[in-house]
Amino acid sequence: MRTIASVLLMLTASMAFAQPRPVRFMLHGNMSHELPTEEYLKFVEKAKPDILIMGVFDQRLYSLTSPNAKTKKPPLDPVEHLAKWKAVADRLHKNGIRLIGQMELFVVSDQPKELDDSTGWFGFHDRSWNDKLLGKRPAKSVRDLLAHSHDAEHLKDDKTTLCGCRVNTKAILGCVNNPLWLETQKLMVSAAIAHGVDGFLTNRNFFDHCDCPHCQEAFRRWLGEGGRFPADELKARFGIANLATHRLTCIMGTYRIHDVTPDALYLEKLRFTKDKVREFVDEVYIKHGRAVKKDLFVGQWNHMAYFDELHLDKGHLPPSTRTNLAHALADERWGVPAHQWGRGEDLLWYCNWGTTQNTILAKEYAGDTVLYGLYLRAMARGKAYVINKYDFYRPRVMMAEAAALGYATNAIATPWQHAEDREVVLRYFRFLRKHGELYDGAQRVAEVGVVFPRRAIHAGDASPLEYTEACGRALIRSHLLFDMIPDDLLTHTRLDDYRALVIAAPEYLTTDELAVLSKFTDNGGKLLWTPVSDADRRRVGAASVAVERERVRDPKLPAGTVRLDNLRTERESLVKQLPMSRATAPWTVQVHAYRQPATKRTIVHLVNYNHKENAPGKSVSAREAPIEAAPVEVRLNLPANEKVRQVRFLSPDRDDEVRVAFRLEAGRLRFTTPAFLVYGVCVVE
Repeated sequence: MRTIASVLLMLTASMAFAQPRPVRFMLHGNMSHELPTEEYLKFVEKAKPDILIMGVFDQRLYSLTSPNAKTKKPPLDPVEHLAKWKAVADRLHKNGIRLIGQMELFVVSDQPKELDDSTGWFGFHDRSWNDKLLGKRPAKSVRDLLAHSHDAEHLKDDKTTLCGCRVNTKAILGCVNNPLWLETQKLMVSAAIAHGVDGFLTNRNFFDHCDCPHCQEAFRRWLGEGGRFPADELKARFGIANLATHRLTCIMGTYRIHDVTPDALYLEKLRFTKDKVREFVDEVYIKHGRAVKKDLFVGQWNHMAYFDELHLDKGHLPPSTRTNLAHALADERWGVPAHQWGRGEDLLWYCNWGTTQNTILAKEYAGDTVLYGLYLRAMARGKAYVINKYDFYRPRVMMAEAAALGYATNAIATPWQHAEDREVVLRYFRFLRKHGELYDGAQRVAEVGVVFPRRAIHAGDASPLEYTEACGRALIRSHLLFDMIPDDLLTHTRLDDYRALVIAAPEYLTTDELAVLSKFTDNGGKLLWTPVSDADRRRVGAASVAVERERVRDPKLPAGTVRLDNLRTERESLVKQLPMSRATAPWTVQVHAYRQPATKRTIVHLVNYNHKENAPGKSVSAREAPIEAAPVEVRLNLPANEKVRQVRFLSPDRDDEVRVAFRLEAGRLRFTTPAFLVYGVCVVE
């Protein structure tokens, strides 16, 4: 079991750049320019989060200097408005709270018709730019900053551009490869820092479509630099006979079409663009931002849709009855190698578009984020992380799940307007602070490692995703203790304490990664293979034809590998292979365990998702209506020769601590918890 992040106190070590600062608790105020009310500030001061994410300090703020007449709002003076934010920041700083502003990376307007208007951002930039506040304007006109995507000169209709490309947003974007847009963002970052902002969470980090000269030349360099693609491979893979003279057309950064998969050149354009977005963040926020403020906090608001098992999202991605490549490509970091993934950032924030907001108990759907969270935890490698689930409805579950999975709590939409909601939030915060030593330095206990198929996904094949999801769901339902292990981190992962690994897509692994699996089995570990069926691999929308070049037909797995066909539909076949630690509890209760080597403590976290759906009530907390979970029997394997002194049970939903009876049987600890409402913590000492 490798050393991973503590459950709440994220003692982090950056791979590069400045050292991240820990994040235990956070609150998210709004996604607008509006200042916090006095009532909200008093709530924040009582909660004392490490960071408050609130306010916008990008083009959205400056667009209000010259607002559209349709809004009927008075113009906003950016100098006066930023001075007010400075006063808020100073007040927060007195309480040890950092103010984290929000920045759109590329969207300058959601209204394409505004391009020829003298109002909004366009009016501010071309007519009202403030040199004293921002410095000298990099571009003469807004048009010099923009991607050729959705303005009147390039937009053909709602779905295609004049060049024939399908587009995913009607927004007008600054160009990711345009140095003038990069310099413009830097000026807004500097102005915000000068007014007390301690860091930034960047929003809408996608880039859609552009065929400007900056993008053309940058992509040409991408294909040719460092011998990335020799001439013969350029021709075989992309149909490019002469890179110097070939017309490359547009670059694209998003793909959300379920019934057609992108070809090899489109996939390469996606890799290129997502890498350029990463470089943009590095340049503007990490290198420039931290040159202005050494300890500047930096994070990106990104998205993942790898485990959309009930396909609840009907907004950002078209409806689909199966997980397709379009789901995988929704990740703004798709294709980014592990050594560059999240480099220099302080908080790894991912949103799953609200597909886990609610339970659907009749379909045995708990609305949890466990699979997302375990994958993100593995990728974070010690940094603070969070899955934002837009859970407006279950404040207790939101905080309990965050604590049990190691998230920095809370993400967006913490209810506070009603007194009962404030009491619930503050009570959970007090509990987590009071017992902070239980989360400090805790390493996740996992007897099973589920290998996440990043190599397949990055090649353009999403067909293994449903097998990984089915495996994870089977383990959750059986209350087994498991981790996610990204396959491109296998050679950097300590596997000694896993008793079994489950893999779906070994055909994309490198020789070194396959060697790691062989060593694991040589040392007594059990390897289970859940091969993707030919039908699933050929399913419409699952994989690009380009992956045929990347996939090994017959991966050399170690002798003794257990092959489990049909896992996607027969999940119990997996559980029968894994007689390990587990709990006896209903499916609505989920179990997580951590180990603190320094104190020889094992901490078991229990989260109860059962509640009365559509319950009445004046507060969100009342409408959450949790239904108490019955006592849970836990059977836990312990390290060799370890004795147990006591087992304690704690919960934010009760005032007292309970000593729990236990017994040891051949190295396995057995105990039964008391009944609990939403969140229970068992401390084995």
